[in-house]
Amino acid sequence: MPSSLNAADTLVPHQAHNSAVAPARILDLLPGLVAYFGPDLRYRYANQTYARWRGMDPDKIVGRYVREIVGERNYPLIADQLRRALGGETISYDYLLFDNDDQRSVQGSYVPDFDEIGHVAGVIVLVTETCRRDTIDFETARSEAMFAEAFENAPFGRAIVSPDGRIVRVNPRFAAMIERPAQDLLGLGISDITHPDDLESDLRQLNEILAGVRNGYSMEKRYVRPNGTAFSARLEVSAVRNDSGQVTCFFAHVEDITQQREAERRLIEMNARLSLVSEAVRGGSWHMDVASGTFETSQQLARFVAGPEAQPYDLDGFSEHILPEDRAKADLSDLIEGKHDRSSVEYRLQTASGIHWMRCDRRLLRDEHGRPEKLVGVTIDLTEEHERRIRAELEATTDPLTGLLNRRGLDQRLAALPADLACGVMLVDLDGFKQVNDTLGHDAGDAILVEVGDRLRGSVRRDDLVARLGGDEFAVVLVGADIGKLESLAARTVTVLQGRFDACGDSGLDVGASIGAAWSASPLVTQRAVMTRADRALYQAKAAGRGTWRLAA
Repeated sequence: MPSSLNAADTLVPHQAHNSAVAPARILDLLPGLVAYFGPDLRYRYANQTYARWRGMDPDKIVGRYVREIVGERNYPLIADQLRRALGGETISYDYLLFDNDDQRSVQGSYVPDFDEIGHVAGVIVLVTETCRRDTIDFETARSEAMFAEAFENAPFGRAIVSPDGRIVRVNPRFAAMIERPAQDLLGLGISDITHPDDLESDLRQLNEILAGVRNGYSMEKRYVRPNGTAFSARLEVSAVRNDSGQVTCFFAHVEDITQQREAERRLIEMNARLSLVSEAVRGGSWHMDVASGTFETSQQLARFVAGPEAQPYDLDGFSEHILPEDRAKADLSDLIEGKHDRSSVEYRLQTASGIHWMRCDRRLLRDEHGRPEKLVGVTIDLTEEHERRIRAELEATTDPLTGLLNRRGLDQRLAALPADLACGVMLVDLDGFKQVNDTLGHDAGDAILVEVGDRLRGSVRRDDLVARLGGDEFAVVLVGADIGKLESLAARTVTVLQGRFDACGDSGLDVGASIGAAWSASPLVTQRAVMTRADRALYQAKAAGRGTWRLAA
């Protein structure tokens, strides 16, 4: 369409410009719908009649895409014809135009508008109404067609049954449920496809409808297939009556609930198993509604805490049983605020049978918008597991013979000391132990090692560290001691370990000790260096004739 002309100009003869009546006025007076679409199927023009049919001002139609104006029901009816017109073909055809819930029989004419070089610049559209299709016969036929479509394509089983209980019509879904062709079901009585145990109830309610006692009913029943198997279904029956109130037929809606019943059965079994498992576990569960703050423990958890007569606790009541120093671990704030979806904590719980270590696994459930909605938790007694873990950790850091720290345990304890804490270190090596061990045997040697450990423990303070590093080598760390205390203890320890050991008996063999000592102002930084200095001092003590001690420079 040439850019110098408007859409209305292209729809009337050129000599109309010399007339007293404007072209747009002429088009608005026409009883038919006149419009002009560009190649992009957007309106360039619509007359007043077109606008009235659409319930819009013409100015609000121009520029809109055709599908937006004609609607989703009408667009498929005209889309192909418009495309053909844009391809240069003049189109004229009859069709039914949907107007809300009504229909109009119309004739549509689509004329391509060619520009001066022969390209299609747009399409002129003229739609005229031929007649109104709103008679009773048409509405009846349309209703029947809609019913037939809904009946045949329903995702549930549907059937029409005569007043004497015989099948008149079934849809494909019902036939598939029964596993028989639809044609084979016609004429059968409901007793032919109903499980014997459910037939009496079904017939009784049908007769109550016939007697006018009720208009419909709903029940669960079992249908029988030709191979003898049955499936469960939810049946809804309603009566269709004539003007005299007599039943002309029954309309049945059937939903297969076999999978639902199987799922319910499995759920019951699962709940029973969970109940048994829950009873076997020491502890219980709890839940909390985030919006209301309502918290409640299970009956089982309450009984674990306070005995067989206890009732479920609220949050404050349950928290009172958590040891005060552990309550921060049990805090639920991060979950309530949605910062985490799950967490696991351990805390001590005061119960009627004493203090128990508990592990609580918590999980946040969110609503469909992702907001925190509920919290659920399972609290399980792990006292035995905790004690086993402590024993395992103790065994990993303790010498099994003497009960002293081993090298690993000493390293861990040193690593835990403050960096600015001064410490004195003594390395103790037994003199004459190998000869006693070789002469009197390992039992005597072990007894001497145990007694050495006891003597060393008795010589130091409770916070000092005593370790057996291996063989007959021991270490003593004086935590927070000054160099004077270190020297005093080193001299005293040499004397303590010179005393006679019971395991030596009358053998004439004796055991003593040589000690190398070193002092440090920061054990974490200089631990290896301090030990190396103490080891050099120990070598000096042994070189000096044993049974003495030396302090590293």
